[in-house]
Amino acid sequence: MAKTIATVRAIAVSAMVLVSSLSPSNSYAAPQPGCEGRSLIAELSLKRPAGVASLLENARQAENSQAILWRIERHGISPSYVLGTLHIAHPSLQELSPAVTSAITASRVVALEQEQLSRGAYGHVMAQAGKLMSARDKPLQRMLDDSELRVVEKAIAAAGYPEDLALGVRPWVATLFLAAGCPNVTHEPMDLIVANFAKSQGKKIVGLETLLEQFETLASIPDEAQAAWLRSSIEMNDRADDVTATMLELYKGRQISASLDLMRELAPNAGLTDARMQDIRHGLITARNVRMAERGLPLFETGGAFVAVGATHLPGADGLISILKSSGFSVTPVE
Repeated sequence: MAKTIATVRAIAVSAMVLVSSLSPSNSYAAPQPGCEGRSLIAELSLKRPAGVASLLENARQAENSQAILWRIERHGISPSYVLGTLHIAHPSLQELSPAVTSAITASRVVALEQEQLSRGAYGHVMAQAGKLMSARDKPLQRMLDDSELRVVEKAIAAAGYPEDLALGVRPWVATLFLAAGCPNVTHEPMDLIVANFAKSQGKKIVGLETLLEQFETLASIPDEAQAAWLRSSIEMNDRADDVTATMLELYKGRQISASLDLMRELAPNAGLTDARMQDIRHGLITARNVRMAERGLPLFETGGAFVAVGATHLPGADGLISILKSSGFSVTPVE
């Protein structure tokens, strides 16, 4: 997990995927000596073997789940590409594959979830987003017990803020603080690696969303779902590096759509009901798919675009690849 809205590492297995693009200053945290995690899938499989096996198999069979790099084509225009990234910094993700670098080199424009990945950009948006983040009715004091509230206070203090800030923020903000990444960051997240390579090739870089829009999306999740999401990150607070390792296994195994469901398995006491999971899924993934598709379609229609977004935005009937198919494009898995 990590602490920033430019790239939060994984908050609970689901937030790892999307919110990873939404957090403050240590978002590029990477495993350091003593901080290596281990995947929790084997542990979960021992506790509930049939359920977890079904969950993983469904993710493997999900529509458009077999690849993270796709070629997007339409007669008469240059091919474009879509890459599903993982918003964490990890040693095994520090090099782009030859297929990815070739696709970027051949493209005229590169689109990321957001154009500005810097801490400076985050600070600018913070000044605009205060009303989305703050709450006068002390919601965390109402929603959490004393021990849970103490976990949040410690995370806020570790980030360099007064711990009583916890009494004045909404649950989604507290969730972003629950990131205990290791110090002495030396690695970069995939999105930044893509951006840096694109810049080295002289490519134009654009964003499909703004940081403020991402804040607004998180703030729009109903409070009850926000609270359950926060409790899940509190429940997994001591196993942040294990959550990262779990996310990495899902990504490499092309089972990324299982991340939200595994969040509930990892935090069974958080109150993640079906309705709350649906609200979280809509806010983190589905609603953003629509927005990113609307802004990406003109790029694909012109051709020669390379689009990199979180991998959970690609699979499923409401994923970006399905949206592109329904828009008349031919899609081909590359790797």
